[in-house]
Amino acid sequence: MPSLVIANGELWLHADGTAPQQITSPFAREVMERDERSRRSSAWKHAPREQQTGVIPTHSLWGSQAGGITAPPRFLHACFGPDTQTVYYVQRVGEAVGLFRLHVQEQREVRLFHKSKIDIRGLAYHAAQRHLILGVGHEDGTAQIEVYDEEGTLKGAVTGGDSIDAAPSVVPGAGSALLFQSSGVARHAERGFVRAVGHSTLCRLDYRSGSLEVLADDARYDFLAPRIDGAGAIHAIRRPIEKPAGERAGSALTDTLLFPVRLLKAVFGFLNVFSMIYGKEPLRSAGGPRTPELDQDVGKIWLQGRLIDLQRVRDDPQYAGKLVPASWELVRRRSGGDWEVLARHVLSFDLAPDGAVVYSNGIEVLMQRGDAAPTRLAQHEIIESVAVG
Repeated sequence: MPSLVIANGELWLHADGTAPQQITSPFAREVMERDERSRRSSAWKHAPREQQTGVIPTHSLWGSQAGGITAPPRFLHACFGPDTQTVYYVQRVGEAVGLFRLHVQEQREVRLFHKSKIDIRGLAYHAAQRHLILGVGHEDGTAQIEVYDEEGTLKGAVTGGDSIDAAPSVVPGAGSALLFQSSGVARHAERGFVRAVGHSTLCRLDYRSGSLEVLADDARYDFLAPRIDGAGAIHAIRRPIEKPAGERAGSALTDTLLFPVRLLKAVFGFLNVFSMIYGKEPLRSAGGPRTPELDQDVGKIWLQGRLIDLQRVRDDPQYAGKLVPASWELVRRRSGGDWEVLARHVLSFDLAPDGAVVYSNGIEVLMQRGDAAPTRLAQHEIIESVAVG
């Protein structure tokens, strides 16, 4: 069974009987090489100087960002196309995000579009309609489901309103029907900025007829990344909602106890900046111990809209060494039945055409058929998503 795994921003193709194949983007490689050439040719503008001369500082004259290094490309979403030799993927290159198609046998990449300031929140291929279905975020804090043709031309948005619609998937044998997750957005009454986001519900939409049905709505849980199998059973990731800090039990007591510590950190931070500006040296030596702030910056990752602290993965028994806690459950609901838990510690999953469930806990990719014990298909570091063909 072929599968696509995104791990640490890299895209891997797994197929039965063959070694894992890392998929790389010629477009991304060209951008990185061009950036490196540009950085070398303009290095003299940004080289450090022992003494700054002139009225206008050098960084103001030439720009402080021109000599910066473009971040390595990251794959964000991937899915198979009409066959397992065609792969669609979304990747971020620098400050822009692009949609690409790869013909695996030919190793030929086709760039469908490449835009700045676009936020893709899900990707699916609709074989019956030969459409690409994307969740697209906007600067106002909302996201909607949009339909594209196979060449990346926008056909139109099929959802709208003050909501975040994401993670689309196709309903097998149902024409133009699809599933997606949706969260309501609460805004400031006067200024209009987003103040809160509601829990995620599961919706079914026929984008030809416009009919919309809410399949799951429970204020206690988020329902994420819905899928439906050939028998009509709905699958999703279910996790408890994350309450705002002010509504959590004990938050007032915690804030009171930590107030002196936070005050001291704020004073030290101010004095450290003051020392660096006027004394050109920080108060703490560069060779000293790592600060908790640095560890927090390096040791966190966004997964399914949540910030995961990797330190908790190591230390918290709720995680049991997995990337997400046991409360992240893969659940299934058959027609007329209740939700049943298939697996725990699940951050991504997909349904195979033969009915098997393939899922990941962030460390392994596992496959489960019926009531049999799951088998391991692959292992990577920090798996972000999995898709099967």
